Amino acid sequence: MELDPQLREQLIERAREVAGERGWTWREPIEVSRSAEGGEAVWLVRSNVMSRGQNAVIVFRQSDLGLVRAGYLPR
Repeated sequence: MELDPQLREQLIERAREVAGERGWTWREPIEVSRSAEGGEAVWLVRSNVMSRGQNAVIVFRQSDLGLVRAGYLPR
């Protein structure tokens, strides 16, 4: 099952906002994938996926798109 392009853009925009609020650098390319955490379905949004460093990882619940966690690797 392929991710709806509109939902993908919504997830990326929300993740970019979370990164911006925390002062994290946001770089492309972006990867959006499905995963599970604690038995719950989630969306995983990762920035700068082709490089090491300056990577944001933002996780949203699939059920309501609520923020589960966010992390950043500066280098």
